[in-house]
Amino acid sequence: MLLAGGYRNEVWKVRAGQRWLVEKRYAEDPGDPNPMYPNLPDSEAAVLVHLASTGSAPQFVSYTPPGAGHGAQLVYEYVPGTMWRRGVADVARVLHEVHHGPTPQGVRTLHGCAAEARRHGDEMVAGVPASVAVPLVAVRPVAASEQPPRRRSLVHTDCGPGNLLRSRHGLVLIDWQCPGVGDATEDVTCFLSPAMMILYGRPPHTRDATDAFLQAYASRAIVARYLRDGGCWHYRIAAYCLWRAHRLAESQPTLAALYRRALAAEIQLLSKWGRR
Repeated sequence: MLLAGGYRNEVWKVRAGQRWLVEKRYAEDPGDPNPMYPNLPDSEAAVLVHLASTGSAPQFVSYTPPGAGHGAQLVYEYVPGTMWRRGVADVARVLHEVHHGPTPQGVRTLHGCAAEARRHGDEMVAGVPASVAVPLVAVRPVAASEQPPRRRSLVHTDCGPGNLLRSRHGLVLIDWQCPGVGDATEDVTCFLSPAMMILYGRPPHTRDATDAFLQAYASRAIVARYLRDGGCWHYRIAAYCLWRAHRLAESQPTLAALYRRALAAEIQLLSKWGRR
């Protein structure tokens, strides 16, 4: 059975004796690689092995690297459950557990501070016509800290509601196809991003929900980093939405319109950033 939800890869639910498995068949990225969410099957396999005893990710079964005539294929245990819809404190707890555990080998190094996140946003903005970028440039954060976190963390990078599965044992993070080691603030921003909620078909978080998430996230140092640096990370997400909307405008106008809606929501947040 082909499962819904993936933008690029095929994800199949298959029976193996008395158990159900998920078979993920990776598509190769045509043309330029995605600047935010690359397809990294080796890394996804490495993270599932790394998190095998935590319950915060599906249980790894097997991995076949890409070869002549075939793409990569990852197999893991099927987790019955439903897409996350409510309970921000639960998300804060599972993300904190991932961020404050040991880091895996064999995954990429991510941006490590607000200044690097802002520079990456600038690179994506530079890839669209200047006239299109005006509203986002107007809310570009002025301050950008170069301070790295006290410790680098395993970061999912795409922890929107569609990749949070509520099972009978708790929340499970799925689709680890672009993880890395970096600043946990990246994941905090991703989950709290209004753009990411819209892209996954959900309304943006309310102010109360955002505050509840930050209260439940157990590291005060990371919460402080988000409150200081989050504008640069939200700018990076907005820049990605701008880049995607521009690239999809002719080939997939409906999807491009969704990215424009997400961009507008992120710009609105940035216009008010710091007025808490």
